[in-house]
Amino acid sequence: MTLRTRFFDLTSSYTNENQYIDILWNELESHYTESHRTYHNLTHLEELFGYFDIYKKELEKPDLVAFAIFYHDIIYGVWNKKNEEDSAKKALKVLQNLSLSPEDLEEIESHILATKSHTAISKDTKWMIDFDLAILGSPIARYNLYSELIRKEYRKVPTFLYKKGRKKMLKHFIEKPFIYSTSIFRTLYEKQAKMNLQAELNSL
Repeated sequence: MTLRTRFFDLTSSYTNENQYIDILWNELESHYTESHRTYHNLTHLEELFGYFDIYKKELEKPDLVAFAIFYHDIIYGVWNKKNEEDSAKKALKVLQNLSLSPEDLEEIESHILATKSHTAISKDTKWMIDFDLAILGSPIARYNLYSELIRKEYRKVPTFLYKKGRKKMLKHFIEKPFIYSTSIFRTLYEKQAKMNLQAELNSL
């Protein structure tokens, strides 16, 4: 299933305005194909939905998680310290025109904001965070490609500044008791993630 088809199938449950769905998709696609994006792009969304499909049965409100996945990185700039907040704000602005309740919108916002803090209380938000961080526990070759793509996104950032910021991020995750929020992801990916992060830290 293409991302476009997935988006149309999801959104058509909440509006009959196909033209509006088209507008929303075109806007999403435009943002996620911005020239500076080498990791936080459509491929990233496809990877998250790969995990979403596997663990959908674990979710209480899968549609809301799906909306959060689509919009969690719609705003992404390397100098912007409020990407998640701006993405959540953008999501609420466009999704309020669908037949989603205020509670639904609040939950979508919560999922998106949690991708910044990487902390969650609700079950679905825990899964959302783990989908987003799954790349950290991938095989080392895939992880190395991820780290290279992140560096390319930050190519305008001087090396010494990038290394300083990257080291801070790596240490943050390494020092956490657990990177992942669900027991399944901890079992499958926690050990590999810590190894990957430490290897990158040692290389900087």
